[in-house]
Amino acid sequence: MPEGDLKARNPALAGLLSFLVPGLGQLYNGQPLLGGVFFASVYGGALLCGLRFIGALGAADPRAALGKVMFWGGLATFVWLGGVVHAVFSALDRAEYFLLRYNHPAVYGGVALLAYVIGPVALGGPVFRWMLAQNGIRTEEQIAQWHSRLAALRGGTSAARQTQVAHEAKPVAPETTTIPLVLPPDPEIAARGAPTAIHLVLVHGPDGGVYDMHSNEPTCEFTRGAEPSWNNLYANPADSLGVTAVQIRVVTDSGSTNNFQVNVNVGNVPHGRAYFIDGRTAQTGSVRPIATIVRRGEGAVIQMIGETAEGVRIEATVRCKKVVPG
Repeated sequence: MPEGDLKARNPALAGLLSFLVPGLGQLYNGQPLLGGVFFASVYGGALLCGLRFIGALGAADPRAALGKVMFWGGLATFVWLGGVVHAVFSALDRAEYFLLRYNHPAVYGGVALLAYVIGPVALGGPVFRWMLAQNGIRTEEQIAQWHSRLAALRGGTSAARQTQVAHEAKPVAPETTTIPLVLPPDPEIAARGAPTAIHLVLVHGPDGGVYDMHSNEPTCEFTRGAEPSWNNLYANPADSLGVTAVQIRVVTDSGSTNNFQVNVNVGNVPHGRAYFIDGRTAQTGSVRPIATIVRRGEGAVIQMIGETAEGVRIEATVRCKKVVPG
């Protein structure tokens, strides 16, 4: 039919088009601007849902973080289904309409092709990496760790086991003198500007997994003098199912050293467990114990890695934004 001819609207077709592609039913009904609003709202909500989902995998409390995922996902779904209902009733209200140039099956098929094939192929990779970067995941190793967590979620296995497999697949040589890159403290905690943020990875053992903690009060202490040292004592005995304490001491002003101790408590006595590393003591295992201090103004980022006598690997990053003088 040429442009301008009168044609009857089909409410079922309008609803089907909006179901297939948000906003497409509105385009069919002669409402292109409203169709664009539905399209942008649904896919914008889906984008925010994906952004929050990536952040939830590394959050200190995944259950709380997943609430934001459900909110944006639910909102996108609500707008999408609302667009379907709107398209049906708009078609009923406008039983006939004059054809416009875009009222053609080829246009509808092209929009669907753009939404489900061309768009994902062209923009999927850049958008995905942008979402990772927004959550502080930028390097290839960080991306690999994120994928391992996602695989654990899809496969029904524990994140701890996935972390263990990832480390077993790429063991660190005993002569390594640098700390393997670990994920930074939880980006949501960092965004709140917590004085102290701790990112902890336990590999192997009954408590293996990823833990993120923070303190609203400065817990890092720096002692000057002939033997400068960094100390931190984090305690949260109320978290009886998680990490209840992290205590560290690193004897250096900056740079790397094996003169450090780290003690991690999971749970409370008598059922809790303690993990301890003294970097000065020769350790067997796949990594050499080492701590590195990176100064940032008056504060510092402290990274430590080593294995306990029981073979549990501890990887810890402590971000000291505010420091108490010793």
